[in-house]
Amino acid sequence: MGEKTAVVVVLLFFSNVAIAGDSDMLPMQFVNAAVTAATNIHFDKRYCHECHTKTPVKGGDPFLRFADLIQTCRCHGYTPDTYTHPVDIVPSSEIKAKIPPQLPLIDGKVTCKTCHLIQWQCKAEKEAQLRNYIFLRVNPFLSRTTICYQCHDEKKYKMLDPHNQLDGAGKIIEEKCLYCHTEKPDENRDSFNPDGGEGQGVKLVGDLAVLCYRCHYKQSKMHPINANHLKKPPINILNNLRRSEREFGIRFPLNYKGEVTCATCHNPHERGVIPPDRATAKGASEKARLRLPALADKICLACHRRN
Repeated sequence: MGEKTAVVVVLLFFSNVAIAGDSDMLPMQFVNAAVTAATNIHFDKRYCHECHTKTPVKGGDPFLRFADLIQTCRCHGYTPDTYTHPVDIVPSSEIKAKIPPQLPLIDGKVTCKTCHLIQWQCKAEKEAQLRNYIFLRVNPFLSRTTICYQCHDEKKYKMLDPHNQLDGAGKIIEEKCLYCHTEKPDENRDSFNPDGGEGQGVKLVGDLAVLCYRCHYKQSKMHPINANHLKKPPINILNNLRRSEREFGIRFPLNYKGEVTCATCHNPHERGVIPPDRATAKGASEKARLRLPALADKICLACHRRN
């Protein structure tokens, strides 16, 4: 792994969120019919009423549409690219002692406002958005992990490589399996999607893309070749994929929704974890962990054939 820094992301699922004002609104409903979860409503006065019932006045009532920041920030935390950090939690005494003064707790809890200066997006000048487009309370040009270490002890997270899965004797380190799996799979039988075979489907701790993005965040946007591959392939691509599996004696696993995912092209396991005679073992410990080489676009042509 290029960066050997792993920050464990806790997956939260929010329910029964308290709502003030529009109590009948569903979690992802918006006031403006043209607004979706993909719309950037920040730094744009046209969208003030998505979060406020009236235009707030500096120093006065913010007139928030929702009583809860989780609901106010309802575009964030539902998908891998918008999830950043758990909120509405009380940090441990160890972390609390390390939190810098510019990252204030709200009623003793970490909230959206701990890291983000919400009012910054109300600045009219364009330069404000350019200087701090995510309105962080700390330098927005720091790396993501550097920001994490404002509160978290860097020494406790460095050199954790979940892909090093065998000990000196060649035995599987079961604790490494639990980084992504809820339980250690049977490497001799199980697979990601057994398709009715003798093994069981592996059990993951969460969405596979989110698991990978915990370390490989730079690849979370339009990867590879600036295209979004994380979706259900059309029938011609799926047929090519299955044909390549037969030709090369390999597996390109889709997720349980039938979508391409990170592990479709990349094998996250160390060589030797999965027996070498199994199709799912191909690509282990290879360059970029690709199931087929990138040389001559072989991995791409497995799905995007020219004939």
